[in-house]
Amino acid sequence: MINAFTSEWIRFRKTALIGIAVIVAFTALVSVFLFVGGDGIGPGAGRGGSRLASAADLSAADGPVAALATVLDMVGIVALALAALSVARDFELGTIRNLLVAQPRRGILLSGKLLAQGSFMVIGIAVAGVVSVVLAYALAPGKGTSTDLWTLGATLETVGLVAVATILYGLLGAALGMVTRSAAISITIGAGYLLIAERLISLIWDTSGEWLPAGILAAFAAGGTQAVSFGKAASFVAIYAVLALAVTFTVFLRRDVTD
Repeated sequence: MINAFTSEWIRFRKTALIGIAVIVAFTALVSVFLFVGGDGIGPGAGRGGSRLASAADLSAADGPVAALATVLDMVGIVALALAALSVARDFELGTIRNLLVAQPRRGILLSGKLLAQGSFMVIGIAVAGVVSVVLAYALAPGKGTSTDLWTLGATLETVGLVAVATILYGLLGAALGMVTRSAAISITIGAGYLLIAERLISLIWDTSGEWLPAGILAAFAAGGTQAVSFGKAASFVAIYAVLALAVTFTVFLRRDVTD
């Protein structure tokens, strides 16, 4: 598995670094907007756990990473696209045959690939978290935001929850990439669902955010909301993760690579 992990790291590192740069840049932009541009969009209630951020939100214990929690939807799309691209590209280019020659045990090969993808996502969220904290402390005085309640524990907890949510987005992307074996199709389906489909569904199903992936992940990253408790969100995150892994492994283990 170590060889499979290392192989994925080496082959995919440049693309992953671009994705990480996008995540960090977007987090920095939103952080500046929150602390300089007045009340902006921040963590709270709503379809994706979003609403206008108040001074109380920014002064809460996890205020330094308010921007990181806010950009979860964007981060999720990037993670989904990276994972789908990594999986599908091996089939599109025929690289999967060479990988299976080096590591014929498919389960180990796929496990190493997914672990490598997850490590990139954790690194991206960690770097984005550090940037968010630095900007928050630098900009908070100018907005008059109190930092008295900010704590390391709450900040790390939020970063950890966002990292877990990001990994699940990646697992969903990997499942789409494995099923379609097309980077373009899988990314289009995933991004289309997250940006359009789930929002349209919420117009006719008021409580869709309590059951569907984007709403559940936002509630999970926020530590629970009024509509969705943290326990329920965590349970659904686990269910979605198991389903994504089951689909990905089942298709890879049972389907011929030449299909």
